[in-house]
Amino acid sequence: MIKRGVKLVIACVVAIGLFFAVRNSIQQWQNERDNLELRLVELDRELAAATSIETVNQIREEQQRIRDSVPSFQNLNWSLIALAALLYAIGLVPNGILLHHALHALGQQPRLAMSISAQLIGHVGKYVPGKAMVIVLRTGVLSRDGVKVLPATISIFIETFMMMAAGATLAALIVIWLPVPGWVAWLAFGIAVLAILPTLPPVLRFAAARVSKTSEVREDKRIGYGLFVVGWGWSILAWACIGAAFASLIMAIPTAIDMPSFGMVYAIGTAAISLAVVAGFASLLPGGAGIRELVLTTILSVSFGAAHGLLAAIAARILFLVIEVLLASAGWCFLRTSHSK
Repeated sequence: MIKRGVKLVIACVVAIGLFFAVRNSIQQWQNERDNLELRLVELDRELAAATSIETVNQIREEQQRIRDSVPSFQNLNWSLIALAALLYAIGLVPNGILLHHALHALGQQPRLAMSISAQLIGHVGKYVPGKAMVIVLRTGVLSRDGVKVLPATISIFIETFMMMAAGATLAALIVIWLPVPGWVAWLAFGIAVLAILPTLPPVLRFAAARVSKTSEVREDKRIGYGLFVVGWGWSILAWACIGAAFASLIMAIPTAIDMPSFGMVYAIGTAAISLAVVAGFASLLPGGAGIRELVLTTILSVSFGAAHGLLAAIAARILFLVIEVLLASAGWCFLRTSHSK
């Protein structure tokens, strides 16, 4: 009964976190639509007071631009949104494979499906303050295959460090070529340097030793450069898919400007989403709330305008959360139907 009670408490905490994340995202979306509608009302007043043909034409052009930018159920490109959902779902799988490799490197033998399920289920825990729920959920799932808590925790840190390091590095390499504010470029560079350090095997072994409080881990060659290369490979693949998903989402939202080529949108979108997620993770806020939107809007506004950038950021929050919940549900269904080792 105690075990069931703990599971119920965890489920309630996660559900509350998800509820507030969804509510805040939907409210942000509605607020931005309302702001655009209010701007149209203001322009109507300005148009009525205009005295020159030139001013009238300028106001009408701005009105048309805003009308073309107001998102509605009808003018969203649902094919691109579906593609974005698929790409994001695919992008979450490589991290489960990386977690599986880390666990095997530490002598644990979970099934690949169990490792991926643990990774997917853990995503819903990041909407709970502190992010500790991510570890609780993933270690709980992995225990069904006999994985011990300590190696599970170390493996989760390894996967997280490598994912964040790869994302920060990609963002830094792309951002330096974009016309973004200087503080964004320096932020990307600084985060990349700080994120890479924990993934280096000597540092990673030292961190694992601190977590495990066992000095022998510092000499454990299983946490070596082989795992480093494999981890970075799967992490880069994950970011490539997530970047493509975000680029598709950017292009799915209506805008009055001429959209650049998909290659350019892909580069900008990948840099924006990777830096935003890493910065949000470092903030320790639930789901990186607020931080992600700030970074995304700052980078995207240069190429797509502030309103479009904010709408894309909010849409990503909503869509990615929905996909994470669906995949976590699929992982939970797998647990219900599978037998422990």
